[in-house]
Order: sequence, then C-alpha cells, then structure tokens
Amino acid sequence: MDNETCKSKKELYNKIFDILVLETPYSLDSYFQALEWNRPINEQFYLPRRNTLMRHGVIQALEDLVINDKLDELFLSMPVRTGKTTLIVFLMSWQLGMNSNLANLYISNSGILVGAFYDGINTILSDEYTYCWHKIFPKAVFDKRTMCNAKETYLDVDRKKRYHSFTARSIDGSLNGACDVSNDGLLVSDDLVSGIEEALNTMRLKSLWQKVSSDMLTRGKQGAKILWIGTRWSIYDPIGVRLQSSELSYKRYKNIVIPALDDNDESNFDYLYGVGFSTDFYRGKRLSYEESDDIATWNAIYCNSPIERQGLLFPVESIRTYEGELPHVEPTNKYAFVDIAWGGGDYTCMPIIYQYENELYCPEIVFTNENKKVSQPKIVDAIIRHNLQRVKFEKNNGGDGYKEDVGKLLQEKNNTCLLTSAFASNQQTKEMKVFNHAPEIKQINFLAPAKRNVEYRKAMEQLQSFTIQGKNKHDDCPDALAEVCEMINEIVKKISYQVFERFF
Repeated sequence: MDNETCKSKKELYNKIFDILVLETPYSLDSYFQALEWNRPINEQFYLPRRNTLMRHGVIQALEDLVINDKLDELFLSMPVRTGKTTLIVFLMSWQLGMNSNLANLYISNSGILVGAFYDGINTILSDEYTYCWHKIFPKAVFDKRTMCNAKETYLDVDRKKRYHSFTARSIDGSLNGACDVSNDGLLVSDDLVSGIEEALNTMRLKSLWQKVSSDMLTRGKQGAKILWIGTRWSIYDPIGVRLQSSELSYKRYKNIVIPALDDNDESNFDYLYGVGFSTDFYRGKRLSYEESDDIATWNAIYCNSPIERQGLLFPVESIRTYEGELPHVEPTNKYAFVDIAWGGGDYTCMPIIYQYENELYCPEIVFTNENKKVSQPKIVDAIIRHNLQRVKFEKNNGGDGYKEDVGKLLQEKNNTCLLTSAFASNQQTKEMKVFNHAPEIKQINFLAPAKRNVEYRKAMEQLQSFTIQGKNKHDDCPDALAEVCEMINEIVKKISYQVFERFF
C-alpha cells in the first residue's frame, strides 16, 4: 500500500470521526461510537453490543429520554453482566459534555457500586488515550486534580458548583442538602435492591421504597429525567412499585424488559467478540436453577420477571415429572382443552392429557401468543399427532368461531374429532378455580425440564410463577390446566352415572 493510499484512508477515517462528532448532540449512537474511536474494536464496549441494543430499542429510548424530550422516565431491565450499568456510564458522560451546567445524580444500593460508577465517569473524562471525550467536547474543562472528589464521589465540569455536575450516592447515604437534579438533569436509580435476602423481606422492601419516595425522588426538580435500571427481584421492589404508581399516569414513560433468551429460546446477548453470553450458556444456567428447585431466581436475574416465592401455588418441587417415556399400554382416555387468545400479550394454551387409569401425563402443550393464523394450525396438527377424540374450547371471546375454524381445518385433512365449547364459569375467579384444582394439577406428570420444547417450557414457567398472594401477569397455562381437570371430572361423573343406571 503506497503512501498516498494510506494518507487517503487516514483522511477518510478522520472524516468519519468528524461526522460522528457533529451528530453527537442528536445521536447517542454516534457519540458512543466516537467515544471509543481510538480503541481496537475487540476492546470496545459499545460496538460489540450495538446491534442488540439497537434492535431492542434501548438506544432510541435513551435518546427519547435525554435528547428528544419524549420521555420523563425510562425503565430498563436486562440480565446481570450484560453491560447496562456501563452503558449508563457512557450516557452520563454524554450528559456532562453536552450540559455541564446541569446537576445529575446516580443512586445505587452500595458504596462499592457507587464508587465503580464514579470511577467509570472519571476515567472517561480524564483518560485521553482510551477515550475521545475531550476531542468530542473540546471546550469542556475537567481537571482531575481540582474538580473531583473521590471520597465524596462527585465531580464538576467547566467550573466548581454547589450542586455538582455529577454526584453518586448509595440509597442509605446522605442526600439532603448535598444532592440535586436540575430540570433536564438525569437521575439514575441502579439496582437499589441489594440481593435476594432483601427481596424476600417485605419490611425491608417497604423501608427501601420509603427512602426512594421521600429522599431520592425529592432530589429531582420538575422536569428532571429519571432512569431506572436493575434486576427485577420482586413485584414490590422500587421499579415494581413505581410502575404501579398512580403518579406515573401523569408521566411519559417506557418500560423495556429484555430477557436472557428470546421467544425462540435463543440468547439475546450473544455479543460480538465473545463479550456476551451464548444460547448454551443461558440454557445451562436455566437448567441448573430448575434442578435446584429455584426457577424463581432464574426468572428474576435472567428474565427480569419478578415472582413472589411466598404464595406460589406450584413451586418447582411440587411438580411431578417424567423423562418423556409414556407407559407401554394404550391410554384409557386422551383430553385437551383450549384456552383461546387472539395474539398480543395473552397465550393460546392447549395442554394435552393422557390418562392411564389413575395416572395422568402431559406429553405436549401448545402455547403461543401468535394470532389465529398460527395458533389454529398448531392445534390441528396436535389433534392429529395425538389422535385426540375430544377437545373442548373456551367459548368466551369468540371461542365458538375459533372452534369452527379448527373443525374446518380438520375436515380439510380428513380428520374427525369431537370439538365442544363452553363458557368459563363466572361463579368464581380464575385464581379460585386454579386454587381449587391445584391438587389435581399437581398429580399430572409433566415432561422433565430437559425434555421440554420452547412452548412447553414457557407454559411451565407461567404455571410455576402463579401466585395466590399477588397479581399474575399471565395465567393462561394454570387456567387451561384447571379447565382440563374440570373436563376430566365431568367425563368421569358421566361414566359413573351411566354405570349406575345400568346396574339397576
């Protein structure tokens, strides 16, 4: 390569950097790239993670919070060690460069995390070899010797201020009189719950929220931007309480939750250059939690789906399992019930039950939140695959029409099956119905964790997270299993009645 070619490439490289710098006031994506411009790509934080963060709308949401003024509060939940805190370190460094006159505040559960975040900000502002912060903001003034205090974990940009450009504190630290968040300043709440012990202690969670509401949130002036990040341990953690707060109805907010595994059971965080976590890694982690009867912790740490251990109706240890091999005799009956959904957040759920005298097995569960164009063919295929003779559909919310469509698809495949429908009882709530049938559901033999496909696994996670002491985000699987138990009882009663009549 001749000197002219090298010179041209270097000039082009510098021009791209200049363009990214020009875009910095309007694009966090451009700023994050420019900030690490001099680092080898395999050592960078942002670029290996960029595709995932962009695909899930994280960068856009951050821009809507601090640039576009479309959000007042943003909730961001991702699994542990996926880089969410470092991402917010980058965000805070942008805030300090763009708006040095504003006061910003970072709050976490411990002094260790507070110190780590402070060190991250300090490094970006002072390490000109690694980061390009001073090239992006050439007029910004930061002197590490005179404009920061490691003991008090604060720093200033451009000039020393009473309410500092950036302050970091633990939730148990002193905030009154020492911290402030300006209008358009950034208040970051990061992992306020210290861990599982605090999450399991209702009184400690209540005490924590009192600190948040009476101390942390009062630091922000009207117009301050609030960013909540952290592991979702409990529905009563600060993020959960804030999301249920009536005050939030007056705010523009967004809640982003990215689980470890996507809907296809593939890793959401298989970052480039080996800095993320593979599908096999997450599946192995999940299996280890299942084997130790602690799926609740998996859901909290890796799925950011808090469930309360107290009040769980179907904890892992109460579920009967088998390794996938059914008894070597013909079942006396086969049953299936379809709890219908039309897509979106709810799931169409169809548990299939084989009965061998007094033993019940569930070899498959159709479980999908796709629309009927996807769910109906799945149901038809399952009916044919298991040679079912009777399937009952929930009649509520257009269930009859749904059942008729399934019947037509079966006719097209020259298959016959007795399809019936009935309205769900309005004499009791879903929770009470599931509670009443819990002993029967616990007698069903479900596939062992290692034998479950994606749909079966999701259905079981929903069953195992069902609680009678709090709100259930989804109850499609427990409800369908309760209905199939009622269906079995109806058939048994009918047979018993017929035998009784014949006897006389």
